[in-house]
Amino acid sequence: MRVYAGQVVAKLREVEAALDHSPHAEALSEIAGLAVTIAEQHVNGHTGALLPKPLLEGMKPVRDREVLRVAAAVVLIAGSFVGLASLGLPDIATVTAGTAWAVLILMVLFGSNCTRYLPVFELFKRGP
Repeated sequence: MRVYAGQVVAKLREVEAALDHSPHAEALSEIAGLAVTIAEQHVNGHTGALLPKPLLEGMKPVRDREVLRVAAAVVLIAGSFVGLASLGLPDIATVTAGTAWAVLILMVLFGSNCTRYLPVFELFKRGP
């Protein structure tokens, strides 16, 4: 099932990449067609057959590396805060620089999806 899901993701990414070099109307029409097919199959309970097999032939499955990226982000952010704390800067400067660095790390590792991880900063607010 994971291999199949990876192939579906690969197909969607391939079609999305066509936006860069094909006429937008064609690429958007193909993306819309795939989205409708996936939605219909999902509604009908065919989660293991979201797209027809002929569309996926030759597609190399995409691996989900989100766990590794999250782990790397945690290590880099924690390390940066430890490093900043050792500089002896005032607390406000340490927190400001650390937060800016953390956002930069998230942007590098997750691109446009980084906003999904920003609510984690709510944990660092002062209490009432």
